[in-house]
Amino acid sequence: MAKGYDLKSRPASQQRRGHLKQSDAWIRDMIKRLPIGHFATRWDDQPFVHPMTYVYVEDKHCIYMHGSTVGRRRANTERYEKMCFCATEMGRLLPSNQALHFSVQYRSVIAFGDVRSVTDDAEQKSALYALINKYFSPLELNKDYSPIRPEDIKMTTVYALDISEWSGKENWKEMAGMDDRGWPELDEKWHLDDAFPLSYGGTMAYGGPIVK
Repeated sequence: MAKGYDLKSRPASQQRRGHLKQSDAWIRDMIKRLPIGHFATRWDDQPFVHPMTYVYVEDKHCIYMHGSTVGRRRANTERYEKMCFCATEMGRLLPSNQALHFSVQYRSVIAFGDVRSVTDDAEQKSALYALINKYFSPLELNKDYSPIRPEDIKMTTVYALDISEWSGKENWKEMAGMDDRGWPELDEKWHLDDAFPLSYGGTMAYGGPIVK
């Protein structure tokens, strides 16, 4: 049988490499702690990917984000409610002495569902406070910053991605595959965390810390 992919016979969240699949608990942990998500929408046949902050709320099984009251994302989501979300974590680059086997450590989460504009005042405020608490947790409401006011709500749009399917993948091996047909082995220095500046999402390229 010829290799291929058919969405009609395979769910959107079903992975090709099943041994990398992760549990729901693993996915929940990842989606809660990753800082930036990428949200995919479309206008007819033109796709659009928007990177932004977000928060996952477990009891509602949805992802909240906020944005402008006008713009491409709002226009797209008003036209098509389907949305795809992805968030990733990159580790060390994995060199090899064979071109085919160069690789990278990575973890990723993908979610599918319908997006909606949140109109209920209580849900809007709850979502916005959840976003603040995720990124600015040391700050305290009514001590370090003021409560959300009605005029604040009018200046932003809160979106909720109600998740219908999701999947998680991890490939965090210590080394890439190597040539076993006589090519010389790589020097040990190429397997160190700081061997390549784009390891760990490029933090080393800018003199930043390695975060594991």
